[in-house]
Amino acid sequence: SGAGGSGTAVHTIDQSIRFNDDDSGRMGRTPGSASNRRTWTFSVWIKRGNLDSSGFKFIFSRTEATVAANIAFYQDSLYFAAASAGHELNLTTNRKFRDPSAWYHIVIAQDTTQATSSERVRIYVNGQRETSFSTETYPALNYQGYINTAALHDIGVSRPSGSISGYFDGYMAEIVLIDGESLDSSSFGEYNSSGIWVPKDVSGLTFGTNGFHIKGEDSSDLGNDSSGNGNDYSTSGLASHDQVSDSPSNN
Repeated sequence: SGAGGSGTAVHTIDQSIRFNDDDSGRMGRTPGSASNRRTWTFSVWIKRGNLDSSGFKFIFSRTEATVAANIAFYQDSLYFAAASAGHELNLTTNRKFRDPSAWYHIVIAQDTTQATSSERVRIYVNGQRETSFSTETYPALNYQGYINTAALHDIGVSRPSGSISGYFDGYMAEIVLIDGESLDSSSFGEYNSSGIWVPKDVSGLTFGTNGFHIKGEDSSDLGNDSSGNGNDYSTSGLASHDQVSDSPSNN
């Protein structure tokens, strides 16, 4: 189940950003230079809207022609994969995420310098590491992926070969990229006194060169980066009314 309910949270999230697939809502940014392509962490709180048991709903993507790295829901499983000529990594959970009333906290942590292949990519949902996969392909040692390259990165959509597909539908809050560190879920959340996974204040983390922290706290600038890096994301199909009070702290 997602976060919310009883218990006392130390840190609260006051809003989320609504991505309506009918409005083609998305965000995008092209970094000015490449940074750490081996080691990074992506964290986001998500509440799903329209489900898609047959295709993709993209969360965070870097796509350019046939080269891609995608974090998505695929047939309602959580999916992280990268591919050029073939899949260099692919982790697709056996677990399905079909509850549109629940907030899910998702963390993808990559560190391809790890000697043990299964430690090179780790996936956490609501504080628990996912270990059961229908497809389980880990990257090679010291693999340099496509996240943190100087190419377009998207939130809420993917652009394979220049076309746009798989619009996400639902809500996102506390969208974070940590450039240069592979962190576990405890850097972003914790269990409260009722045993519910709740957010932690992430403002003290080191975000790194291309890292960002999108909170959606300014309805007129939903893609504003609050990390201090100024890595703002431009928006399309999003308006001020897409800042909503539904959040992991106010489900």
